[in-house]
Amino acid sequence: MNKETAIETRNLFFSYRPPCPLIEALNLTVFQGEAVALLGPNGAGKSTLGLLLTGILKPSSGQLFVFGEERRDLPLCRIAQRIGYCFQNPDHQLLAVSVEEEIGFGLKYSFRTPEYIAAVSKKLLNLFEIEHLSQVFPLHLSWGEKRRVVIAACLALEPDFLILDEPTNGLDEKQIVILSRVLGSLREQGIGMLLISHDHRFAHSNAERILLMEEGKISRDYYL
Repeated sequence: MNKETAIETRNLFFSYRPPCPLIEALNLTVFQGEAVALLGPNGAGKSTLGLLLTGILKPSSGQLFVFGEERRDLPLCRIAQRIGYCFQNPDHQLLAVSVEEEIGFGLKYSFRTPEYIAAVSKKLLNLFEIEHLSQVFPLHLSWGEKRRVVIAACLALEPDFLILDEPTNGLDEKQIVILSRVLGSLREQGIGMLLISHDHRFAHSNAERILLMEEGKISRDYYL
């Protein structure tokens, strides 16, 4: 049985300062339902690749396909409906005045009913064990708490695929266990994910496929 392709790149190039490419001739296929970890040293291009795959950055050249549709034919909002993205710095995604509102923020603008938004928010508050923070201003939270709120808000939109950039930064061991449990549940539901991480133990515990990125290229690609 053929797997559906979630993300595909063909001869992808990207440069912040032409003519020196940060991402160079990258060919990659990630299938729906796969849990993939992207590892590599600082400056290898991992976070930049994540931004390219979500449409936030545009390739300098080459092609990017999101669930079979070419990136240049898709508005950013359409990509966001399929791919959920969590920035490395959670402060870049916190917009609301309370944690509960933050989790339901995207749903509000998806024309969901208040009852639906409240139910989803309550479920995710419990799932991430942050129900006691529901009325706290998100920017007053600890780094680890902010990260959990951002991931919960991302999941509220029920994306088909997730990209998490350094999801364990600022999390203690208990919080990492909670996150791993949530990711395991999502995998059981068939949701694919790309975990951009320096945490090799977390990556190997939560992924079935490892990509090693060096100098803008995938140098190793293997299944565990």
